Amino acid sequence: MSPQRWLVLPIVLVFVACVSPGSGQDKKDEPKKDDKQSVDSKAEKRATAGNIDFRKEYGLPFNSLGTIGSRIDTARRAHDPVSLAHMASELATAEKISGKKATLTSTTLAKEAAELAKLRRQQSELEAMLHLSSQLAQEETTIASLKESIASAKQQAKDETAAVQRNEEPTGPRKLLINNYTTQYADIWVNGYLKIQVPPGESRYCTIEHKWNPTVLKAYGTGDDTTWGPRTIWGTFKTYTWNLN
Repeated sequence: MSPQRWLVLPIVLVFVACVSPGSGQDKKDEPKKDDKQSVDSKAEKRATAGNIDFRKEYGLPFNSLGTIGSRIDTARRAHDPVSLAHMASELATAEKISGKKATLTSTTLAKEAAELAKLRRQQSELEAMLHLSSQLAQEETTIASLKESIASAKQQAKDETAAVQRNEEPTGPRKLLINNYTTQYADIWVNGYLKIQVPPGESRYCTIEHKWNPTVLKAYGTGDDTTWGPRTIWGTFKTYTWNLN
């Protein structure tokens, strides 16, 4: 690769993978016709919670509101849905007491936590999301979606166990080639899990072990305000390429 193309910005990726035929995937999870083997993403700037003055926006003196912005950014970077949901509960309390809403609302953060939990497909996290969403009186569609994800995670575990007992050959693995056209280190996340670090101006392969669709790519730069993606991949190919610019 030509060194002239490298920019600078470390990164974090999120990835969701592919389901094999006959593994119980829903029709909505089937590969899309426009699935591409090689995709590019450009850096984008986004607002961070750490830049929000929650105490000022709520008009409340709580010390916890002075740190909640940075705590939200940390939980986002760590892909921690349970922490995000707990902080959504904190915001909901402040909203109720003050009668006001900040730039980032409890409803928005709770939905973000639920979507992240569904992406990671950990049954315990999904059940925690369901409990917290019920406490926060989230929309029925969110609660129904979480219940569906919990049922899917349970069925997936049963299917995996049955396949092992039948001595079936496992599906995959699939691979992702990351070309880091930046001057920063790239921390690669796969489906909400940290997988690998790609040095500036270099390439690395990342293995995708899980089998369900879709695969969602996301990256963070050095600061929490610089992101790449999310990019969705549907599993038509066994090897994908993601170029970070």
